[in-house]
Amino acid sequence: IGVAIALVANAVIPLALNVQKLAHKRNTAADGTMLRPMAMLPLWWLGLISMVAGESLNFVAYGYAPTAIVAPVGATSVFVNGIITTTFLKEPFTRYTAIGLAAIGGGVTMLVTSVPEVQIELDVDTISQTILPSPKTWVYFFGVCSFVPLWSRLVVPRYQSSHVLVYLMLCSVISSVTVVSCRAFMSVATSVLESGDFIELASPVPFCALVLVIVTAIWSTFYLNKAMMHFKNSEVVPVYFTSFTLASIGAGALVYSEFACMTGYTSFVFAIGCLVTFVGVRFVAGGGDGAAGDDADERGERGERTTSST
Repeated sequence: IGVAIALVANAVIPLALNVQKLAHKRNTAADGTMLRPMAMLPLWWLGLISMVAGESLNFVAYGYAPTAIVAPVGATSVFVNGIITTTFLKEPFTRYTAIGLAAIGGGVTMLVTSVPEVQIELDVDTISQTILPSPKTWVYFFGVCSFVPLWSRLVVPRYQSSHVLVYLMLCSVISSVTVVSCRAFMSVATSVLESGDFIELASPVPFCALVLVIVTAIWSTFYLNKAMMHFKNSEVVPVYFTSFTLASIGAGALVYSEFACMTGYTSFVFAIGCLVTFVGVRFVAGGGDGAAGDDADERGERGERTTSST
């Protein structure tokens, strides 16, 4: 169930983004000004509602599947976006795009088939009596609380404009807390809805998890936007997806012991699936020949402006 929900969610999200992009394009005049307020456009609202629905489904998926599955399955959104942009928006379809889409499809298939969908039943008692007192959980949260200020103080001021990973490391580590908290909250929520036993909501555990989800989601988005201000999307997208997936998988493995029931063979398939997916995302986001052409055009335009100014 969790895998199916995650796949649907990550198919809806890029569709919603492209609907909003189409609304922006239709509402932009030749001089770049908006013809009407975006809130007056039904197409824009359709994209927004679809985006909320997709993110909500992604949220629900953590209640049925481990983070080791839901996080990397997010590559499906890159796969679907590649199909939409080349089929409907008529963007260039290069051999790099084809290789990337094929790699994403194969990688996600390997991931889905290698990890058991349900490994531990998370309810309030399990979280409060087994997960939270575990030394591994404390090591994880202590590591996050130590890493974020140290990285912000020692690395960010020096390398923020020269290395794309600087802001994305902060974003990914903080997002891993979002994922871990979301897994706890949605597991309890789905359990309550299925059993009708609302007594579990008397515990502060799900509400503390929900607060962590909201705070860390907003916090990580701040650093993601910082990265997008300094670097091109073709750099940010594949690096962020890779760092976020690795951080989320590591957090889930540490806090929830998600790899405990995997054999050597399934662990190997999972690792290869991650690698193939990362490569696919890099090919699709980088754009291959198309990206190279864009970069060359951009450099040419900059040269012309420089020449004209002198």
